[in-house]
Amino acid sequence: MVLEQDVFGYIPNNRLAGIAIALFIIAFLLQIGMLIKKRKNIVWVPLVGTFGELAGWICRAYAHSHFEGYSAYIGQSIALLISPILYSAVLYVLLYQWALIYGAQFSLLPPKLYVAVFVTADVIAFLIQCSGGGLSSSKSSQNLGFDIALGGIIFQLLSTILYVVLLAIFVYGVIKNRPMRRTTTSSPGSPRTKTNDLAFLFLILSTIATLVRIVYRVIEFASGRQSKVATTELWFALFDFVPMIITACFLIPALYPCLYEQDYINFHPNFLPPNMSQSSEMDEVSLNKVV
Repeated sequence: MVLEQDVFGYIPNNRLAGIAIALFIIAFLLQIGMLIKKRKNIVWVPLVGTFGELAGWICRAYAHSHFEGYSAYIGQSIALLISPILYSAVLYVLLYQWALIYGAQFSLLPPKLYVAVFVTADVIAFLIQCSGGGLSSSKSSQNLGFDIALGGIIFQLLSTILYVVLLAIFVYGVIKNRPMRRTTTSSPGSPRTKTNDLAFLFLILSTIATLVRIVYRVIEFASGRQSKVATTELWFALFDFVPMIITACFLIPALYPCLYEQDYINFHPNFLPPNMSQSSEMDEVSLNKVV
């Protein structure tokens, strides 16, 4: 007989699982509402990710009172390992969208490459972790599956770090130089509205949360299944559950640029009126002086 506390290293806390289930249900319903209201296909990606997180925590709640077998452990392992990859894919698409809004001149890469490069990396990480999760379902190949899954997570960590560096470069450019655009219906102005900046902030916070979770997962897998990190549920709650519920909720406002089209076109610095610059000092007064 295999007991769940033997494979987890502890008996999953039922109260923690209940809180996680409740919060992910709320996030799931909010995302469904967003999908119904705006009918944008991009919403399906975090929606499926949140469903996977919810399924994983249901498995953990089940494991609390069902001590025999591997089923609940395998279910939560696969669900909670793979679902965050979908959140990462949304982050990449969002950086592409923000590069179009704030200006590709602040981006180190052409905006379309964010989607092509990093979503491809996500798919590779997804396949590696799926194969590792599948092998770990068999007791004879569990260690091999664990190592393969670790390789997938390390690959995902490296791609995420690269993404974070590119995002940081973009953020620095946007903050240092107030991006200028001309809308199709109005005079030149800055796309850095309060709403846009707030939505962009949620993207940054979601990215940080995702990175924290991946770093924790790499440490957990690299330490081994019997390590203190892997067998302490508190660490799992703090560095997996908390970052993922933050991401699930923060992606809702972060999706703003994908849900509401903003008709900005490039307004090259060379064509700025003489009384206007792209510096951070540009204010509403200078905007109002534009003829």
